[in-house]
Amino acid sequence: WKPLNHEVLMRTRSDKVRPKMLGLKVVRHMVQQLKEEYVVLLPETIPFLAELLEDVELPVKTLAQEIVKEMETLSGG
Repeated sequence: WKPLNHEVLMRTRSDKVRPKMLGLKVVRHMVQQLKEEYVVLLPETIPFLAELLEDVELPVKTLAQEIVKEMETLSGG
């Protein structure tokens, strides 16, 4: 899952909103499907989400916040 996760996360660094949103949606889907298995990917994922939480586009920021909440629930945070 690590190579796929990395490629998806790299899409979130686009200058355009659409690739960021699609990347976040794929991350969310992976979190929801893999559940505990996704925890090993958190160290790589968290810095990307931290950047997206500061995004100027509200939909990107909002979706990133929702994913962070899901990850906190998953990791017991």
